[in-house]
Amino acid sequence: KKLARDSNSFLLGQIPLVQSIREGGDNGMPAVLQEDSIVSAAFLEVAKNTLRQVAVRNEMIAPTQIVKMG
Repeated sequence: KKLARDSNSFLLGQIPLVQSIREGGDNGMPAVLQEDSIVSAAFLEVAKNTLRQVAVRNEMIAPTQIVKMG
């Protein structure tokens, strides 16, 4: 939160530091699909906020131009 505030950036979300995220990764079960609703909700919030910020960026900033070399 502090880093986002200090850099005048949008906080996309916060992922809890819980063992089930690592264990799920080890077992091939993405955290977003785990039954722990707190973990799943945190990842879904980050994804939703990322999509929202990409849409805002696309509306406010011109598309990136292709740079031709040589």
